[in-house]
Amino acid sequence: MKINTYRTILEQMWQEDKKCFAPNAEIPSLCLRCGKPLNRQLVVNALSRYADVHICENCGMDEALRDACGQVLPMWEWYAFSCGGDLNLHSDGPTLTTACGFCHIYDGPKKQFPLNHLEHPVSELVYSRSDYDGRRWWTTWHHGSEERTVPELAEEIDQFTEALLQLPEFKTLDTMTRFCRASAQPTNDSTEFNSYAATEHFYIWLRMITRVRDYNLYCHFYLKEAADNMGQM
Repeated sequence: MKINTYRTILEQMWQEDKKCFAPNAEIPSLCLRCGKPLNRQLVVNALSRYADVHICENCGMDEALRDACGQVLPMWEWYAFSCGGDLNLHSDGPTLTTACGFCHIYDGPKKQFPLNHLEHPVSELVYSRSDYDGRRWWTTWHHGSEERTVPELAEEIDQFTEALLQLPEFKTLDTMTRFCRASAQPTNDSTEFNSYAATEHFYIWLRMITRVRDYNLYCHFYLKEAADNMGQM
């Protein structure tokens, strides 16, 4: 399974855009960050600090200044996405986004997991809780039922989890923190962020906590069929 992020989609877009540079461009492509034309000479443009793409000189300077004071321009506000681009046109797998398309499940009926007093949407099958110890991720799984998960669904969960932790953004807690500041949904707590995705059978909510010595990553898996049935009631 391949998981897409705003970064990977921008890099796919740039692979097409940079074809006009050989090495100069008669009609340069637009800056993916601000929408203004790039310089005709590729080397004059700046290389983004957040994706392997070239951006215009002004954006390069703005990005450097923002990075220095921790005020990152969120990637979903880049011209490439804010101008109405469809993320699905550039992805061939689940995409981590800031938009939750299944909010209705949190207003519906709840259940409790075995040995867990917290309430969860009835469509939640399983969730994982991970922490980063400075060298690697440690993960604990919590199941919504004592019954064995259908192998097909278990495989889909495993594939998503493995692909997620193989992303450069989740290599360490520091890289996850950088990802959160640029590509995840902020919350009222400056150390907590959300991201959402969908696979064939699941809606997925990632809760990311950037505090050291805390549980840093929660992955909640909700069965689409059960969630959508509740939304129709």
